[in-house]
Amino acid sequence: MDFKELTYVLALARNESITKAAQELYLTQPALTRFLQRLESSVGQPLFCRLGNRLVPTYAGEKYIERAQEILFLKKQLDEEMQDIVQNHRGQLRIGLSIFRSFSLLPKVLPAFTQRYPHVKLIIEEKDPPKLEESLIRGELDLAFFSLPVRRRELVTEIIRIEELMLLLPPQDPLINQAEPRPGCRYPWLDLSLLKDRLFILQKKDQRTRQITDQLFHDYNMTPNVILEIQNIDVSMALTAAGYGCSFTRDIHAVELQAYQPAPRCFSVGRERTLTHYAAAYRKGVYLPDYARGFIDLVRGQLSEKE
Repeated sequence: MDFKELTYVLALARNESITKAAQELYLTQPALTRFLQRLESSVGQPLFCRLGNRLVPTYAGEKYIERAQEILFLKKQLDEEMQDIVQNHRGQLRIGLSIFRSFSLLPKVLPAFTQRYPHVKLIIEEKDPPKLEESLIRGELDLAFFSLPVRRRELVTEIIRIEELMLLLPPQDPLINQAEPRPGCRYPWLDLSLLKDRLFILQKKDQRTRQITDQLFHDYNMTPNVILEIQNIDVSMALTAAGYGCSFTRDIHAVELQAYQPAPRCFSVGRERTLTHYAAAYRKGVYLPDYARGFIDLVRGQLSEKE
């Protein structure tokens, strides 16, 4: 057994296809087929079976894949420790975050990171938080950034910023006049139950903002009248500015609302107000190179500038 063998098996499991795995590995399909046949012969049982056009791991294959991930993860940890000691911050850092956050964070963070660590290669993946968690567990990512809570106990989180969930109303909505100041609230507070007849633009159900707003509606025993579900929060803010419906966003995007004239109005909601925690996450027991810590610090610094 060698590391290349483990890498090939994980590529087959990830792609569920010999053809696609061969393309990823820059091998010919016959060469990868022969490799799998030799491996299964040496193991003494099949590691994959075919279901239609899909290549699916057998029980033995699942165990092989699980251990292969662990072995390659440990090898990567060792390589990074040695690189940190010997090669003066040379390495590779795989970062995961949502599409929306990548748009607001990366243009500021990446140039600063590259200037500080010119010999570190960055790989960026944009996924929803549940998929980011799974990629961390499988060792496919080194760091990920998303809003808590975290579902997997194998992960460690460091809070980067405490954010407030804001309700956005169209500029001319008469409910604006029913908001009131409250101690501890950054924005005028509005009773969410007053919006039972309003139309809402909400994010997709697998997005953290949607999960938080769903809990908020549950707390108020409300079923929102959803006119549109959309992934892009920028679009939902623009639609609210145009009077299409009410929406939600984080306070970190309050400044961006001024691009719309007239701008949507912002309100605190919840029994008091609704706070969320944006965090960096990584696997327990993982060795974080100095440049990974540096990336976390740059993200924290960028977000603190928006306080």
